[in-house]
Amino acid sequence: MPIPSARRAAARTAAAILVPVALLMARPAIAEPLTLALPGPLPPVHVLTVLVGLHLLGVCFGLGGATMLDFWILRWLRWGDLPGEIARIFGFVSKVCTVGLALLWLSGLGFLALYAVEAPDKLANPKLWAKLTVVLVLTLNGLVISLAVLPNVLRDVGRPILHGLSAPRAALFLVSGAVSGVSWYTAFALGLTREFNGTVAYAMLIGLWLGGIVVTSLGAALLWRHLRRTAVSPQAAPQALGDEVAAPGRS
Repeated sequence: MPIPSARRAAARTAAAILVPVALLMARPAIAEPLTLALPGPLPPVHVLTVLVGLHLLGVCFGLGGATMLDFWILRWLRWGDLPGEIARIFGFVSKVCTVGLALLWLSGLGFLALYAVEAPDKLANPKLWAKLTVVLVLTLNGLVISLAVLPNVLRDVGRPILHGLSAPRAALFLVSGAVSGVSWYTAFALGLTREFNGTVAYAMLIGLWLGGIVVTSLGAALLWRHLRRTAVSPQAAPQALGDEVAAPGRS
């Protein structure tokens, strides 16, 4: 029986050699995280750590800038005018928000690529795609604000906000402002709530976000009409009297 014994011994030897080799070859693709080497005695840093840092910076720049702009707009609604230099501040803070959006896209696409390599199951998370949808709309809305809203609104900050604008342009300003504010805070909330991972449907998350935009838009419109009516009503009679006195002279 020497031949079968030799075959079994050869098979065991081959298995003892090939199995560890196969495991070593498969390990980097399965278990080893992607890292970045640092100089000196510092340990390597996981790519995920870098992406999280960029993502947090993007949220800080964008959410902080958008909140500051919202507070200035509320002050404008309340007091009826702003100092002239505020127009430059609006432009500067808008650029900060743009930098924040760029960082969100850079880190967000990095997350998608990293998940595809290290944890493909995370790509099935509805919250991930809901957040991506929100940031996409936020980006498009930012282009609308920069190209069509701010140039018209900031023509003269010394007068009441939306003064002289047509109803469609005023509505565009109010809705775009609501989209910006609600979307930034929605993206922040989605990134914060790990409890939503894989537990809340995409449609529900988007529905809550859209509902927040509708409620905020209506609230902004009602507040603007109320404050405008409050500011105009004490001056309506003197203004009308002045128009009547000036009318004969013009004729």
